[in-house]
Amino acid sequence: MIIELRPGTSAPEIQAVTSRLAAHDDVTAWPVRLADRVFVAVSGDEDLVPEIGSAAVLARHSTRETGCWLVAGANDVAPSQVSIGDSVVGGGSLWCAAGPCALEDTTDAMDTALLARDQGVAAIRMGLFKPRSSPYHFLGQGRRGLAGLAEIKAATGLPVVTEVLDPRDVEHVAKVADCLQVDTRNMTNRALLAELGGAGRPVLLMRGLRSTVAEWLRAAEFVLANGNSDVVLCARGIVSFDNSLAFQPDFGAIAEVRRHTALPIIFDPSHSTGRVAAVAPAALSAVAFGADGLLLETHVRPERMYRPGDANQMYPVSGISRLLAACAEIKALMPALTP
Repeated sequence: MIIELRPGTSAPEIQAVTSRLAAHDDVTAWPVRLADRVFVAVSGDEDLVPEIGSAAVLARHSTRETGCWLVAGANDVAPSQVSIGDSVVGGGSLWCAAGPCALEDTTDAMDTALLARDQGVAAIRMGLFKPRSSPYHFLGQGRRGLAGLAEIKAATGLPVVTEVLDPRDVEHVAKVADCLQVDTRNMTNRALLAELGGAGRPVLLMRGLRSTVAEWLRAAEFVLANGNSDVVLCARGIVSFDNSLAFQPDFGAIAEVRRHTALPIIFDPSHSTGRVAAVAPAALSAVAFGADGLLLETHVRPERMYRPGDANQMYPVSGISRLLAACAEIKALMPALTP
């Protein structure tokens, strides 16, 4: 449940309302400030939440049926634009972050990032913590890679997007990264999502491989309910019986998200397809479906990447500007073609 308080409610009164709402042992409540509005988020059976006669209460919003309220577009809380460094996701212009999946060799990563910048990307993507499917694959440099990531950020002058897997790493990574990415396998990591609510950094939230759009939006609600409305949704393919590509590109989810929330949504054509030849068609299709941007994997020397890994889906750095230009043309055409 979300309790909305009147504008200008004092801090002592907010605390008093919060305490009264959480009078039952099995109800938890905490204040949340978003979009210049004041709320109290309440966790527990709504039948246990008391009616309180405070003049500070503006409205009670049930979340029993949908599991979310803050992300819903009709409620004017979730933003349609999210700033990542000096770049903006949403609002019309196509946004793109590009780079290698993981920070491996620092020289290769630096060369890739500098060339990607020159190709017109808005941010650099690069992972330090990798949620691999086997414990014997390269799991990323972890915290020791933060120094290299900081060097790349300084050299390119671009914001960096990187994954975080563990709530204990959020504070450390947030000191360097401009945007904290939640991998598809971590979309249901509630402790991590709650920690990201207080991280002071935008969150790029990938859809789970087997998650519905409704479950994805409820995951975003965890971040908003803990105080952070700067969430960018990222579709990256789902599990399917069809193994033509690495995953089933979830273009329909982009359109479905648009029906429910104002939050910006981008698409990862690299992980969703797993094949470099399919990256461009998938990117163009995602933009046609309404994606605000792309999360693209690229590498100047894919043959040097660790294996097993993602070398087969690295889009050539030299082709990024042409791909973005083609996507921009598609984006400009769509309003005239949409009924």
